[in-house]
Amino acid sequence: MFKFLKKNKLFVQLTSINLVSKIGDKLFYTAMLTIATSLPNGSLAVMIVSASETLPILISLYLGAVADRQNQKLRYLIGSSLFRAFMYIGIGFIFRYPPTLILVLFASFLNLLSDISGNYSTALFSPFTKTLIKAENMEEAQGFVSVGTQLVTVLATFIGASLLTVCTESSLAMINALIFLIVALLYLLLKPSLKKQETKIKTSEHEKTFSIVTSNLRSFLSDHMLLNNLIQLAMLNGFFGGLTPLFALFIKDNNDLTLLSNPVKISLLSGMITLSMVFGNSLTTKVFRKYSTFHINIWSDLMIILVGAGFIFNNIWIILLANSCLAFLLGIVAPRFSADVVNRSPVERIGGIITSVNALLVIVPPLTSLIFPMISTISMILAYSSFIVYALLLIIISLFLTKRGRTKIGKSS
Repeated sequence: MFKFLKKNKLFVQLTSINLVSKIGDKLFYTAMLTIATSLPNGSLAVMIVSASETLPILISLYLGAVADRQNQKLRYLIGSSLFRAFMYIGIGFIFRYPPTLILVLFASFLNLLSDISGNYSTALFSPFTKTLIKAENMEEAQGFVSVGTQLVTVLATFIGASLLTVCTESSLAMINALIFLIVALLYLLLKPSLKKQETKIKTSEHEKTFSIVTSNLRSFLSDHMLLNNLIQLAMLNGFFGGLTPLFALFIKDNNDLTLLSNPVKISLLSGMITLSMVFGNSLTTKVFRKYSTFHINIWSDLMIILVGAGFIFNNIWIILLANSCLAFLLGIVAPRFSADVVNRSPVERIGGIITSVNALLVIVPPLTSLIFPMISTISMILAYSSFIVYALLLIIISLFLTKRGRTKIGKSS
């Protein structure tokens, strides 16, 4: 990894700036939720805040295609960061007043605009990865991005929660605005070094945006192996979305690790998952090289069955160990999948394809975080068994799509 970082300094600098912007993405979320839950109609306020985080993901399907049509991507990256800074300055002024549902609504709207701009930046940033990194080094590059993203997410959430103990929500919003101003300045300083790379990026400026979006979706929906891996990764992410609520219910009646409080147990699970995923990201180019993404995904599905068994047999150790193994396997396979997508995608379409893939990858967790707790209201055993059914369904889908893909290849040959 260090050898790769040394050889690709420009990519590392650009990715590091992008990771700094991700700190801004996550830093204020805890503050928004804290304010929302403090209101008399807290449930509605939380729903509004959650919607402001979820809707930009869906809109990014369209924004990626818009970004691919832009010639001056560096200019728009700088502009996007400045726009986000102004949005958080606005949020900072809003929270100088006592919080009400109306103020939370206005702040959530500004947060929505900021996140839309952030997804637009991701699409603008994506083509540079393809022009800066050779195809054979793409897995290592995506491993570096994945490790950085995981660490930044944890760090930003921790910093945001810690800062709330010493400063107001308004001050934290201003700090967030300052982060985006710094990101804009860093992009500006790096702009001369990236000018040559920017000229290599083709654009789709003559095509209609809607036709680009539909073409992007067709490009990976028609590739059965890519589609299989996309479905697997999306639903594996979805499993983690449903895991935490059920784990919180499980530990209320579980007698293992009695020295730890329930919040600490939840933090322990989250920490083990994050560390295992980071470990897998860092070893993606070194371990299980003989095994395809398909095989590693099947092993991941089997880990979910083990997690379900741990819940059913009331054994927290099985749950923790199986989740760690699952996160490790996911950490290995995610950069490989990202590298495959980048290498297969034409540079003039890569922004739209990457944002479309990212949207589909993160759209399942909000659904599973609702579905699994809903099942638990009927029966906890039924909810735990649902994890096993979920894994078996993943295996069946994977085998079906793989068989269908091979049949299609056989017919074409």
